[in-house]
This record gives sequence, structure tokens and C-alpha cells, in this order.
Amino acid sequence: MPDLLRVFLDANVLFSASYKPYHRFLDFWRLLDVVPLVSNYVADEARSNCADAAHLARLEGLLAKTSFVTDPLHPFLPSKITLPGKDQPVLAAAIAAGADYLITGDKNHFGRWMRAPIPTHLGELTIIVPAEFLDKHLDR
Repeated sequence: MPDLLRVFLDANVLFSASYKPYHRFLDFWRLLDVVPLVSNYVADEARSNCADAAHLARLEGLLAKTSFVTDPLHPFLPSKITLPGKDQPVLAAAIAAGADYLITGDKNHFGRWMRAPIPTHLGELTIIVPAEFLDKHLDR
């Protein structure tokens, strides 16, 4: 059995995956070698942006199949990385959880660090957009 990949999903990925009953991003929950991770901070952000009750219900269904990690009390970011305040808890939670990947569609704030492994105290974290991750891992 392959090693399990710990994949931290940003709120924009959760939002998109739950927006319609059928979305490509639902594959994050279908991949056998992937453990989807979120924090309460990320889940709450996705919830706050749901379009309607049906969207929220689909999101809650996905969250029920997702591993929750603790939001760090004292977020740690590598010194070379600067992010807006709302994005710092996302990266800090992914690092604290020992995630292998942070999946986000936010190229504006995270784009500078995408695809370049970031050394952490638990290994390396790679930031990548959802489609690129899925293209790479659905072929395994």
C-alpha cells in the first residue's frame, strides 16, 4: 500500500467541491492514498461563503469525511514567507498538521510559493493548485 498523503485543503477548495453535487474536486475524497485535512478556521470560512442551504449541506457532508486538525494557538510561518493575516492561519495549520500538501486556488497570495517545497519541522510542505494535484495523483 502506498504512503498516505496528508493534504490540507483551503476554504476555496472546500467551497468549490461542495458548490455543485458533482465537481472534480470531490476526487480529493475518492483518492485512496490521500487524507484530506482541514482546520476549524478553514471550515468556518468555507461555511460562511456557502451560497444556500443545499450548498451548506453538501459542505457539511464533505467535512464529515474530512480529518480536522487543530488550529495552532501561536501560528508559525517560515521566516521567508509573508501572507495576509487571513491566510496565515491556513499555512500555519497545514505546517502544524504535518501536511505534505496545501491545496489552494489562491494564486494571488500563495502563488509565489507554489511547487517549491517548504521545509518544516515535520518534513516538507508543497503548495499546489487543486487541478495540478489531481492531474498528478489520479494517474497513480
